Amino acid sequence: MDELIFTVYGGLELGEVSRSLWEPAVPHLARFVGGGDEGPVLAAIEDVARSAGLSQSAPVAVLLSEFTCGSKALCDGLHAHGTAEAREARRLVLGLENVVLTRIATGYSAGLEETIVRLRRDAADASPLDPSTGAMKPDEVIEQLSLEVNRCQRMELSLGLLELALEEPARDETSSCAREPCRGVLHEAGECLRENLRRYDSIGLTSAGGFLLVLPDISRRGLAGAAERLRRELAASVGPSAPPRFLFALAHYDYVDVNAGEMLEALDHSMRQACMVREPPTWS
Repeated sequence: MDELIFTVYGGLELGEVSRSLWEPAVPHLARFVGGGDEGPVLAAIEDVARSAGLSQSAPVAVLLSEFTCGSKALCDGLHAHGTAEAREARRLVLGLENVVLTRIATGYSAGLEETIVRLRRDAADASPLDPSTGAMKPDEVIEQLSLEVNRCQRMELSLGLLELALEEPARDETSSCAREPCRGVLHEAGECLRENLRRYDSIGLTSAGGFLLVLPDISRRGLAGAAERLRRELAASVGPSAPPRFLFALAHYDYVDVNAGEMLEALDHSMRQACMVREPPTWS
């Protein structure tokens, strides 16, 4: 019976889309009508539909219509063959039609979902903001700091920097080792920081996974006050049932006479001290 399917299919005049659906399925269809499993037929057609959803080479309505046209042509060819074997093959092909239509829709939907995931990933990669925290990515906030340094130098403004590290307590109460915060904690912290800073302050992520805040035109006392206020707000809103430890490193420049790289180097040194002594804030 498998030769019958190949013979009838080979004599059909199908369009490009219809043939793209049927071509991978025909060998499996031949084995199915000969007593094999229908699974490979369905999988082959679903995979074609998934590829179409990924590439958007044809709308799903066209795929459904073209499959139906191909099915009718194949069944008509089997009917014209006139043998009992051909009639049985036609019955089996007709019995698959509704299931295949469902699998085409399923495959196409899967392709669309994969496309959406890829587009979202591409958008996140291209965005200057981290999608979870809403803070600038590390390279972006360093560039922003350089711009603020130049602006403060031109306008003779002060500049404050605040680096924040979050350490979640260890799960094992007998362990003194803290763990890096999960994405949920970082998301909550990012929201809290955005709500409690001025609109012209900048919030970014450090390469170590903490936050870097750039606060232009602020006094040393104002920076210390901002750190204390943020500590209270973070403690109230971030993981209230098991709050992380908040470590602060602060740097203030009444007159900006160093570059961004030197500022970050000094701030990182202060953060290392804060991590060792666990007594925030540490000033550079």
